[in-house]
Amino acid sequence: MGIIFSIVAAKADDDELEETYKMSVYVHDYSSGGPNSTDIAVVGIPGKIWSFTQFGTLFVCDDAITEGPEPNSEPVGRVQGISVTTSLEGIRALVAFSIVFTNKAYNGSTIEVQGNSNQFDSVREYGVASGTGKFLYAQGYVTYETYFFDPWTSYAVSRCNISIRMPPRHHWCTLIS
Repeated sequence: MGIIFSIVAAKADDDELEETYKMSVYVHDYSSGGPNSTDIAVVGIPGKIWSFTQFGTLFVCDDAITEGPEPNSEPVGRVQGISVTTSLEGIRALVAFSIVFTNKAYNGSTIEVQGNSNQFDSVREYGVASGTGKFLYAQGYVTYETYFFDPWTSYAVSRCNISIRMPPRHHWCTLIS
């Protein structure tokens, strides 16, 4: 199974072509608190249990991204970032993370994502703020769909659907002579 990926060229306002990228990858999250955790609480309200439903709890993640949902599927990169439970009732979380590509085609390129969502929605949507490398100046959105969750081991797999637009590259110039 390969990355579901497409590029579409579309006319921009000035008759130049902009590129649209669409891809789906799978994010593997281990949040058990054990030695193999890739998502852990690092700070919270003193005297309260630090959990994803407790207002003020901050998490840091470094999750693997693969082409398919299986843990041994071809690696694509990492999701590295933070999330904090921002609603008093523990439903909403603010996230800011980088999709850091390590595969051959996009090695070193990133897509920068941020947003606030209901943690219990089956599909969560976030904005793409920017990107680096091959995704410089990216704009768009990312959706996360829970694909699999094992409450006993706190292991989750999410399908990450990425849809971004890139401006025409010939308009990129250096302002320093």
